[in-house]
Amino acid sequence: MPVYDQVKQALQDILAPEIQALKAEIRRLDEKIEARFREVDARFKEMETKLAALEEKFEMRFREMETKLAALEEKFETRFREMETKFAALDEKFETRFRELDSKFEGLRHEVRTVLEIRERLAALEAKVGITRP
Repeated sequence: MPVYDQVKQALQDILAPEIQALKAEIRRLDEKIEARFREVDARFKEMETKLAALEEKFEMRFREMETKLAALEEKFETRFREMETKFAALDEKFETRFRELDSKFEGLRHEVRTVLEIRERLAALEAKVGITRP
C-alpha cells in the first residue's frame, strides 16, 4: 500500500468517528435549539393572549368611563341650563324693578320741579307784596 493511501486510511479511521460524533452533537444541539424556540414561541403566544385580554379590559374600562363622563356632562349641562333660566328670571325681575323705580323717580322729579316752581312763584308773590322771611 502506498504511503498516501495509508495516511488517507489512518486519517479516515481517526477523523471519521470524530466527524460522526460532531454531526450527532450538532443534531442534538439543533433539536435542543428547536425545542427552545418552540418554548419561546409558546411563551410569546401566551403573553400575546394575556396582553389582548388586558387590552380588552382597558378598552371596556375606558368605555365605562366615557359613559360616566357623558352622563356627568349631561347633568352639568342640565344644571347650567337651569341656572341660566333662573338668572334670566332674576334679570327680568331686576329689570322690572328698575323700571318701576325709574318711574317713581320720574314722578318724584316731576313733583320736585312742581315744588320748585311753586316756591319761585311764592317768592315772586312775597316780593310783590313785600313779605320777607326770617
